[in-house]
This record gives sequence, structure tokens and C-alpha cells, in this order.
Amino acid sequence: MKVIAVLEDDAAVGGGFQQSLNAVAQMKRLCEGRHGFAVVAANAEAAAQLRALSIDASVVRVGLLDKLLLQLSRFPWWHQLQGRLRLVSPFEKALLELRCDLAYFVKQTELSGLLQRLNFITTLFDLCHRDTPEFPEVREFGQFRARERYFATQLSGALLVLADSAALADAAARRYGLDRERLLPMPFAPAAALDAAAARETAEVLRRHGLEKGYHFYPAQFWAHKNHVRILEALVLLRERGAQPVVAFAGGEKGNQRHVEALVERHGLRAQVRFLGFVPAEDMRGLYEGCAAVLMPTYFGPTNLPPLEAWAMGRPLIYSTLCAHHAGDAALCVDPDDAGALAAAMEEAVRPEVAARLVDRGRRRLADIAGERSAAEAGLAACLARFELRRRCWP
Repeated sequence: MKVIAVLEDDAAVGGGFQQSLNAVAQMKRLCEGRHGFAVVAANAEAAAQLRALSIDASVVRVGLLDKLLLQLSRFPWWHQLQGRLRLVSPFEKALLELRCDLAYFVKQTELSGLLQRLNFITTLFDLCHRDTPEFPEVREFGQFRARERYFATQLSGALLVLADSAALADAAARRYGLDRERLLPMPFAPAAALDAAAARETAEVLRRHGLEKGYHFYPAQFWAHKNHVRILEALVLLRERGAQPVVAFAGGEKGNQRHVEALVERHGLRAQVRFLGFVPAEDMRGLYEGCAAVLMPTYFGPTNLPPLEAWAMGRPLIYSTLCAHHAGDAALCVDPDDAGALAAAMEEAVRPEVAARLVDRGRRRLADIAGERSAAEAGLAACLARFELRRRCWP
């Protein structure tokens, strides 16, 4: 049996891409000595990123005909016609030519809707369009309807859906009528780019970005739900108390950066806020090492990648109460609506005794999550073995 992982994004996506790389490496490891394994990437840059991890990848682009077939798949009449025509998309043909038996989508994607012959495993990151539907990135221009259509139609046909937590798996089963036994909680892991061998020296990183040690660090793309605005409000409150901490924002523009920049100007915070833009993966370790604390007042969850990285790098974490179950006792959790609570946590987290306690708890929390991931990997390996037995039943 041959499993083929599908990597659609490149590094510009940010943390989601790093998690996709982790997923590819994990599946490669689980298949070694048991099943065939290969990777297809949607572009040359993603393939190059995989080669840096010693994983070879073919480039299989999604073409215009594939996109047309995805649009047609929304109509019930098309399914019957496609069945009569025995029409297979160019994307699926490419996988079949690579002798694929099982496709593995490492992110939430509609590409599974192109598969007429192949079974697949897919990934579920969040259901935040239902948890917090007010944010523009999940509300505007049909985004809510598109997400509902995807979750209602694409997940139920999967051999297995990997979710980042039991809470997310339970919510998906409840909201979309999915079989809970086909939802496997698979916790995230810190990005492989944080490994010291792949990272730039901290002093060089700080010099490149014009930073001095001791800042608060928020690695997040500029989406509204990331809640950069509450951090600015907390800085205003801290300034009124005589404190002027520096905050470094690392992330690409996703539609909300100008709004954040305008608020920085309005509140006179230019000297305290650094916009680093999209940061290359090899700089991330240095940025974590140089900070006093990591901020994550997000509205989206139920889990996120930066908290794992904060714990791995031994940095105190300030996290959203909406994700408190993910943090356990390893973070100062604050209401993402409450700038006062965030300001107080920013003061508290840098106190030496508090920071030391959070760092110690973070290491233990990371170890607990690693144990959960190990158990989930055993479940995934069992699913692959069972599918291989059944796959022998047809040519």
C-alpha cells in the first residue's frame, strides 16, 4: 500500500505550513518499514521546504479543470453525470499515476472533493466559524457558507479525520453528524524549524530585526481574530502606570495590519510596537529566545501552535481563556475581551518567580501533550494497517 501526502501551501502561510510539515514528517515516520510513502506539493517552494527536511516531493499543481470540477461538485446533478462519464480529475489522475492507494491531506482542503476513486485521510484545524462567527475572515463574502458546505460534505467520506484535540473532534461529531470513531485527536507539535541546527543565532536574529532582549512576542498573521488590538489597548493601560514594554508582532498581512498600524499611530505607540512582517522559519527560534514572554490573546482555537513553541523554548505564556483547556496550568489565561486583564498578565509574567513557575509547568505540559500524540500515532498506525488489509480486496 502507498500513502501519498498532499502539501498545498508554502512557507508564506505561517504556522499552518509548519504544522503541515510536521504532519508530513509524522506520516513518513509511521509508514517507514510498513507502507509506501510519497509527497506531492502544489508548488516548487513547498517541495524545496520538504527537501530541507530530507523528504522528496513531486510537484502536482491544481489546474483550471480541477478547479472547474470542484465548482461543479457543489451541484447534486453533477455527481450522477460524472459517474456516468467515469470522469477523473487531472489531480486524481496524477495521484493514481504515482500508484497512490490512500491520499493524506495535511490541512483543511476542498481537494478531497476531487477524488472519485481514491480513499483519503483529511485534517480538521478548527470550527471557529461556528464558535466566533462575527469575525470578517469567517463571515464576509460567503466564507461562512463555504466553510459550512465543506464541513457538511467533505469530512463524512474520509477514512479518518485528524483533529487537533478531543474537544474539536467532539464538536465536529456533534455539529455535522460525523462518526466519532472516524475522528482521531492528534495534537500539534512545535515547528521543526525551532531545532537549533536549523536556526540562526539569537544575536544575529535580534540584530536583523532591530530588537533588544526582553520584549513581548506575538507570532501571528494579521487576522482580526488574532486580537492584536487588545494588546495595543493593554500597552496604553501600562503606559498610564509608568511601564512601556515593547511588543514584537511577527506575521504577514491578512487584511487587518493597516487597522492595527493606524491604532498604533493614534495611541502614540510607535516606539513600543515592532512590525516584523513575515519572518523566515530560521529566525523564529531567536525571536522566542529573545523575548520575555509570549502573547496569544486569540479568539480562535481550540489549540494553537505558538503556545507549544513557547513551552518548548522555555518562555512564559499569556494565553486566551477560550483555549484554557489547552494550556492547563502552564499559562496566564486572560479574557481576550479584557485589556486590563491582559495588561496585568503582561506585568505578572515577567516577574522572575512567576516566569520560572510558568516555564516549568510549560515543559511538563509539553511532555503531557507528547504522550497524547504518541498514543494517537498508535491509533493512526492501526488505521493504516487495517486499511491495507481491506485494500487488497479490489484491484
